[in-house]
Amino acid sequence: MMRALTFFFYIIMKYLYIDESMDEKYFVVGGILTNSNQDLLLAYKQFKKSVDSIPMTRKQKEKITYEFKAILLDRSYPQIKRKMLYKLNTFDCKVIYSTSKIIGNINQQEKEKTYIFLLKNIVKSIKDDVIIVTFDAFGNVRFEKNIISEIGKIENVKFIRNEPSFNSKGLQFADNVCGVIRKHLTNNDTEKFYQIIQKKVIEIE
Repeated sequence: MMRALTFFFYIIMKYLYIDESMDEKYFVVGGILTNSNQDLLLAYKQFKKSVDSIPMTRKQKEKITYEFKAILLDRSYPQIKRKMLYKLNTFDCKVIYSTSKIIGNINQQEKEKTYIFLLKNIVKSIKDDVIIVTFDAFGNVRFEKNIISEIGKIENVKFIRNEPSFNSKGLQFADNVCGVIRKHLTNNDTEKFYQIIQKKVIEIE
């Protein structure tokens, strides 16, 4: 009697956390791509713990650690931003982005169209693995449904969702790297943040 063989298939799951950043010259969509959500969460936990050693008032600490917003860290706490970016180098992830040059003023409809186009570029570049996509919530139900509909059609996307960034560690990383990339493209990275993550960065054209 032939012995039955059992095969076990291990599927590598990719987690993509996406945000955007825009100025008068560039529209950047990008974020963090990792195959270990657990490692990302551990890195965030370690980073957050390291912030406890920085002297600040209780009120300041509560405001910062509730959500590590790029706009706040860039303006007032570059040393915390630097810690966060260095932490990206401690686990298996990529900083992945796609960008479009802005010519003149663009309206909301054009912004939405550009966002989806750039996000499609990123997702379609990830060929081999099943992807879970998490993007930062806009508070625009129509636009969010359109994103989910358009990106959800791509074959290797298993699931796509929107979340408020304060509730997602991955989105907080994504928020901070997007701003770094945009400032690098416009030669406005005065803190040299891009140099910290440069080896992780992949541009999708």
